[in-house]
Amino acid sequence: MVSSGDRVLVALSGGPDSVALLGALVDLAPALKIGVCAAHFNHHLRGAESERDQRCAQLVATTLGVRCIVGDAVDLRGQPNLEARAREQRYAFLTSMAVAEGCAKIATGHTMDEQAETLLMRLLRGTGWDGMACIQPVRDGRIVRPLIDCSRQQVMRFLTTRSLPFCEDSSNRDTRMLRNRVRLDFLPLLRAINPNVVQALASTAEILSGEAALLDAHAGSLLPVPPAPQLPLTAILTAPPALRGRVVRLWLRTRRGDLRRVTAAHIRAIVDLALGARPGGRVRLPGGECVVHEYELLRWKMAAMPAAAEPQREIVPGSSVSLSSGWSITAELLDAYRLDPPRTRSLWEMAADAATVPGPVVVRRARPGDRVRPLGLPGSRKLQDIFVDRKLPRDERWSFPVVEAAGEVLWVPGIVRSSAALITPATRSTLRLVARKPGIAGG
Repeated sequence: MVSSGDRVLVALSGGPDSVALLGALVDLAPALKIGVCAAHFNHHLRGAESERDQRCAQLVATTLGVRCIVGDAVDLRGQPNLEARAREQRYAFLTSMAVAEGCAKIATGHTMDEQAETLLMRLLRGTGWDGMACIQPVRDGRIVRPLIDCSRQQVMRFLTTRSLPFCEDSSNRDTRMLRNRVRLDFLPLLRAINPNVVQALASTAEILSGEAALLDAHAGSLLPVPPAPQLPLTAILTAPPALRGRVVRLWLRTRRGDLRRVTAAHIRAIVDLALGARPGGRVRLPGGECVVHEYELLRWKMAAMPAAAEPQREIVPGSSVSLSSGWSITAELLDAYRLDPPRTRSLWEMAADAATVPGPVVVRRARPGDRVRPLGLPGSRKLQDIFVDRKLPRDERWSFPVVEAAGEVLWVPGIVRSSAALITPATRSTLRLVARKPGIAGG
């Protein structure tokens, strides 16, 4: 958990677990060759009791000869998910203080009893391997829980031996909270059956944590390398059914950075999306994100901003047009004999007989209902059908530019060239257009 030379920031609430943690680390600091400091975060949610806890934390730190940094919470009363928001504020404060104090680790006072309580709570709510792995001894390489193998009984004996003061949080007796009901009502019943139930549950969580890591490694081997915003359907289809959800979870974590607010229902819906035969479907995620089925892959996307109205713009030789979608198109006039024949075949460039272009050339966004006479095919086709044939993602189709003259579509860069205004042996002057868009191959 710590290395020689580390500086450790202890999250000191003033309760028995955090006070015991600080006392133990101070005792061990010379042998471990570490530095220790403390941080107390005052949520101001329990009136005078919150102020008492702060004074207690400061007294303990002073007694142990440790500096204690105090932080104050933004008032969260009346807001939804109060406990989760308070926790986010507390960890943000601890992280910022660790950086400011040069601390490599943040130590919290989670004990074996809390591990057992957490496992029972998650089982009651319904969970999988990851949920049953519960509280990790080391999280993200920075958060450490040195007391995770110590029981609450051991903590209390240590405090008595060292004569360290601590505060009891009165809210810990409120049985409207699930953890308190598990601690005060449920665990005593289980102890009557197995006096060592806390150790048994904590051991189970440890075993499941190792097995969850093994499953993660197997699922991770099915993901593309390097991580990408798209996930090939084969990664899900070739995985054993029991592993498919884990493949999706790992992929989403690489894209989002975490799985906050992503539920088991979201994961099941994404797996079902991958198994469905029809592309174009999507699963909406919290925060305006979504996962879209695009032919042979799933793609994670942030919410798209509404497309701004794009006026059509005339383009003349020697000029260029830039669109809000990121596309740019340049135009030049060439003698026919100066044209490089192989490049005229690229769909990212268009060469037209300047004399037979039917009118002023304009650039605009693609629109539903557009039709084109594709080069080499009889008649005309809907641009929508060509997009589908090219397996272009639905969200990208209408951002493509269209080059037209006198109402006739001449070219959609990267997609199709029409049979209008082609170069012939009689061509004397050539209009050459080149399209570019960052991030698109060939553009």
